[in-house]
Amino acid sequence: MQLPSISVVIPSTGRLELARAIGSVRDQDYLGSVEVVVVFDLPSDVTSKAQKDLAFLADTVLYTGGGRRGGYARNRGVEAASGEWIAFLDDDDTWLPSKLRLQMEVAADIGRGGTSPIIGSRVVQRTWQREQTRVDHIPKTLIRPGQDVAEYLFVRRRPGARRASFFTSTILAPTSLCRSTPWDESLSRHQDWDWLLSASQFPGAVFTQVPSEQVEIWVGSTGSISAGADSKTSLQWAISRLMAHGSQSFVDFLAGQTLRYALQSRNMTDARDVLVHIARTRRLPNLGPLIIGVSGILPRRTLQSLLTIVK
Repeated sequence: MQLPSISVVIPSTGRLELARAIGSVRDQDYLGSVEVVVVFDLPSDVTSKAQKDLAFLADTVLYTGGGRRGGYARNRGVEAASGEWIAFLDDDDTWLPSKLRLQMEVAADIGRGGTSPIIGSRVVQRTWQREQTRVDHIPKTLIRPGQDVAEYLFVRRRPGARRASFFTSTILAPTSLCRSTPWDESLSRHQDWDWLLSASQFPGAVFTQVPSEQVEIWVGSTGSISAGADSKTSLQWAISRLMAHGSQSFVDFLAGQTLRYALQSRNMTDARDVLVHIARTRRLPNLGPLIIGVSGILPRRTLQSLLTIVK
């Protein structure tokens, strides 16, 4: 029996880590066809020899023209993909050799009767520092069958590196779902969460995760761009996207994410606005998200170190 084909979509700005990411795709032990689609968020007339060398490693190479961000790049990659399934991979992350095989085995088990599996996995988080740190077994708790994805990600979100997560570099989904659920190209933050919420509305969508660690997430790699502490944009996104998933998801997200951004930037006006929106729901945030939110008063480097330590 011929195994389903998979297209791996990798948005990139030409970082040298891309070679390592593509190498981890080529090392997969999945026996079906796997193509690599790299979308450079760069002009097509790139002159860097290193970037040209990286382009030769892929099966299909596209260019956005530059400055269009990851959502746009992923959409172009999905449009160009020839596989029956799409897997997303960031250019500074890597896969373990069994990643696609194990996920396709899960897909074969649950992808019947009109269901459309969206399959993630646990990850190992590595940090680029003088002394590298490593955190295993992320997330600690996997999504439950039938659980709303917003509830899983945001309600009772625990402090520490092992909090609930569904990383982009773990996602495998049918191409039909990915083409019907484009990434929002206008967003400057929360693109991954926004896509997961949109994908949950696709007919027959089912979220699940391989319980073993199949992806290495690298934090702070060369050229990594921090999202910054933009609490206004985060608040607007929560208002437009989370209310439909229940007040507790909205409240815990504001406490654990948007409030932290406001405190990190020392913007007390935005912090007050966040608290006002929480008060209007007449719901209290759970303790975990509240601890994460208040931790925004700490320096960013200190906070990152604590989140790595707290498991």
